[in-house]
Amino acid sequence: MENYDLGFIYGLFGENVTKILFYLNSFSEAYATEVAKQFCIKQQTVQYHMDKLETLGILKSRTVGRTRLYRINPRYVLRRELNSLLEKAMKYLPEEVFKQYYLQRTRPRTKGKTLRKYED
Repeated sequence: MENYDLGFIYGLFGENVTKILFYLNSFSEAYATEVAKQFCIKQQTVQYHMDKLETLGILKSRTVGRTRLYRINPRYVLRRELNSLLEKAMKYLPEEVFKQYYLQRTRPRTKGKTLRKYED
């Protein structure tokens, strides 16, 4: 797919918020330090934006130990539209950017290790 100028979505949300939303759309859940390290943004900046998005009802958080995990609020009124917009916009990201930031990283299994299926 061809690359497209994503200035429209950066203008809509702001660059940092767009990166956060793309990241959450790709990985379902994240914490502020994880996102900050991934994009080389100050952790306080990411935390501020995530808190603001939570106040607006777009994100929902839960605490696991001392870590606050954020995700897109499943009860957000415009969740489907937001997910659709993010999915469409992500299709136009340059491939190297998509692979660098938004592709699930997995390590190869150890040779001879059996694959176990986990049930939810």
